[in-house]
Amino acid sequence: MISELNPQVQKQIDAVFEKWDRPDSPGCALVVTKDNEIIYERGYGAAQLEYGIPITPDTIFHVASVSKQFTTMAIAFLVADGLVDLDAPIQQYVPAAPKFTETITVRHLVHHTSGLRDQWALLMLAGWRMDDVITKDHLMKIITRQQELNFAPGEEFLYSNSGYTLLAEIVEKVTGKTLRAFAKERIFKPLGMENTHFHDDHEEIVKNRAYSYAPRQEGGWRKSVLSYANVGATSLFTTVRDLAKWLANFSHGQAGGQDVLAVMENRFTLNSGELIPYGFGLIHEDYKGLQEIGHSGTDAGFRSWCGRFKPRGLGIAVLANAANALPRESARKIADILLAAKIKEEPKETAAFLEPRELAGTYLLQRSGERLFLSEENGALSMRLGELGETEKLRPLSKVNSYEAQPGGEIITFSVGEGQEIQCLYQRQIPARGRKMPAYSLDQDQFAAYAGNYYSPELDDTYHIFLEKGELKVSFRRHPTLRLIPWGPHRFLMEKAIVVDSEIEFEITAEQISGFRLHGRRVRNILFEKQR
Repeated sequence: MISELNPQVQKQIDAVFEKWDRPDSPGCALVVTKDNEIIYERGYGAAQLEYGIPITPDTIFHVASVSKQFTTMAIAFLVADGLVDLDAPIQQYVPAAPKFTETITVRHLVHHTSGLRDQWALLMLAGWRMDDVITKDHLMKIITRQQELNFAPGEEFLYSNSGYTLLAEIVEKVTGKTLRAFAKERIFKPLGMENTHFHDDHEEIVKNRAYSYAPRQEGGWRKSVLSYANVGATSLFTTVRDLAKWLANFSHGQAGGQDVLAVMENRFTLNSGELIPYGFGLIHEDYKGLQEIGHSGTDAGFRSWCGRFKPRGLGIAVLANAANALPRESARKIADILLAAKIKEEPKETAAFLEPRELAGTYLLQRSGERLFLSEENGALSMRLGELGETEKLRPLSKVNSYEAQPGGEIITFSVGEGQEIQCLYQRQIPARGRKMPAYSLDQDQFAAYAGNYYSPELDDTYHIFLEKGELKVSFRRHPTLRLIPWGPHRFLMEKAIVVDSEIEFEITAEQISGFRLHGRRVRNILFEKQR
């Protein structure tokens, strides 16, 4: 390791990861590069809690969606080789890809502008668990069953993992090689990334790998199981040391050369003329006057971020095996330390201030189904989590619409979402998003009208909606029965969302309920027909 950092700066960086620097906790691996040379690397916490194996810079992590920049480099190689046309219909390369009235191109897949529904959301709504063994074939079946698009191609930017599974298929159809084999030959081997591969076999033994954990609410940790056998959107296994070599390639171009790197610099302009921040598996953002180019990843208990800060020549990769780790925020803190004299202050908040009286109400935390009660008195807010929780006063923080329950305690930030609905982010061990519940209710007779069996051809699953003890509930394959919360005329939210913001909107034909449309994050308007 080449180190240019004095001990005091090293201590500042280590302080960012102080929470993880203990043997009885999962943690993080870190690498920092300056002008393509490693200037600091370390491991914090345990790679495997069962055996107390520490994390080092050579620990291999599943890096989730950080994988996408490698998938798109494979596509960029094929573009430079003249084997793939970004503006060709995807069926030209993958005949099994779903066909719609509108044409989806390879470019749409790369930039998440295809309108395809997200594969993970579709699987969960069809009754799958995310700790199931999930193979490429499973994903292709759910992708090719899609009946409609979320939106017309090129109209919007909406993250869709389905597109990246199809990109991996394009690589295989065009080259006759799996993405794993192609990436090894064209990317990993030339760069000397000896501990990196696309993990397409869930039964494969990988030495020195980290395992995945999530915090228990009562304290301690639990396993967060991941058994993927699919690639493209995810499943890259790598180390921070290997990612340092990857970051350097954006300068010297040893893998791909300038032609391929030029393709990867492309971003997408929507049909409206708006330039989106997403490029070839890379997100371009401004951070305190710097150009931040990178990508994060989230699967099971794995969290990751890998990126660069231009024009300062700073590269950072943070890989974690704890579900409540925040690698991107950690990387930005390191940038603040190392570039303190060269970065600008963040612009002042532009969000409109929300009065405490506007925030008062009940919020449904969909992941857990808990209620967060906020009350206002004399301009001050108090909170209570659950019917039996203790009431705590909130104090406003300097960030607009942000409050703290107690010094060092929970933090709640508020924003205004679609339809001017107030939402909150409740940050405890794992941040939980909540939506303010409307003053809307139905009686038992009104509930009864919605009961019945509803079938989705797209998901090949039936949802059973029924009345039980005065409450409307829904049950479907392999998931717990969920309560449906009235959210407006013919609208219901699932109390414990299988997919975030899972919402049912019933359709009325000839004054009879004929079916419903199911919405969730990254999926829209999935049709369910009422069975007669």
